[in-house]
Amino acid sequence: MASFDKALIATHIIYRQIPPYDALEGPYSSVCRALESILKDVETCQIPLNDFNGAVIYGHWRKTRQLKIPSFLGQLVPLKYLVDLVISAFFALKFSLANHDKKKLAVGIDPLSCLPLAFLKKIFNYRLVFYSVDFNKNRFKNRVLQWAYEKADELSTRFGDQTWVVCQSLKDYKKKHYHTDSIYIPNSPIFNGSLYQKGKKLKAGNKMAWTGSFLTERQYEIFFGLLKEIQDKYRPEMEFYFAPMQNHDRFRNFGKKYGLKKFQVLELHSRLEWQEFAAKCDVGIAIYDPQFGSTKFIEPLKIWDFMMVGMPFIISCEPSISTPIKKSGVAYFLAPNNKIPKDNSLKEFLKKENIIKLQERCIELAKEFDIQKQIKKTLKNLST
Repeated sequence: MASFDKALIATHIIYRQIPPYDALEGPYSSVCRALESILKDVETCQIPLNDFNGAVIYGHWRKTRQLKIPSFLGQLVPLKYLVDLVISAFFALKFSLANHDKKKLAVGIDPLSCLPLAFLKKIFNYRLVFYSVDFNKNRFKNRVLQWAYEKADELSTRFGDQTWVVCQSLKDYKKKHYHTDSIYIPNSPIFNGSLYQKGKKLKAGNKMAWTGSFLTERQYEIFFGLLKEIQDKYRPEMEFYFAPMQNHDRFRNFGKKYGLKKFQVLELHSRLEWQEFAAKCDVGIAIYDPQFGSTKFIEPLKIWDFMMVGMPFIISCEPSISTPIKKSGVAYFLAPNNKIPKDNSLKEFLKKENIIKLQERCIELAKEFDIQKQIKKTLKNLST
């Protein structure tokens, strides 16, 4: 395996809108943990995505510091992104100079974070990975910003020594449009078997769980309409548990509006808290708006949490899900536009005996696609 002494992870982050108001975990946190277990010495540069109301987080992964940027610099999108480029470049420069005599790896989690790393790569002689976790053909209404976004994605892909992607559709897109090869690195956590073992005895076959946030208004109606149908037609005793990142009261109101008999909205404060709770549940659900531009270019992070705690799951058919998951049977795919197929297959999927049978398959997949294993294997081909 390539021998690296230090790694820098550059990414954008979203701050939690309920206490403790910290940065939400995402693909970057899984990558940092995986690389820390391999290389031991990992630094990070985490820039707030939408504004500068929250601080830039930087420094060693386990001992970060904060840098407050004047909030007015984040009020206009073009200015915000220009400042982001400067921040990423500054920390890449700082990292490179402090470790000039070491073998260095840099990972950019999104195009805007990766682009400065790409331009500085040859000057400071580090290896660069672009970890592409989504893509949106309609991210910006402004044509100039959309063009710049797509160009940043292209340049990050072309100039990186490796490009990692979270799903097959991203791999196909980059091959078709950029003529580059990519490596599938899933949105998975480092496998923790103790979560499943602790929660297994509390699984009852009738608890469905969801976490995340909704990106469009339509998702609320789609989501709760589907749960109402599951309750009324397939499993009237089903209990529903929601752990949203924000808008908790809205979830409570929608649960009442759609007449869900047994539901609870949880206010959890970390991904680990969510995983510990989900381990006690039986079925996951991941619903997406097919009209949203990035839906077909994602493999949801939450499905890997589902599998690590032994939860088969229901999912929209539009996201790009890997072939091993499809073949395993642990995922039930809805028809287009989140419609339940009329072939009685959902009823069979939700039977308690089927859910129990699929638990071990989930665990097997979570072990096989543990992000630490996948990155360690991939780094063998990244020579220095």
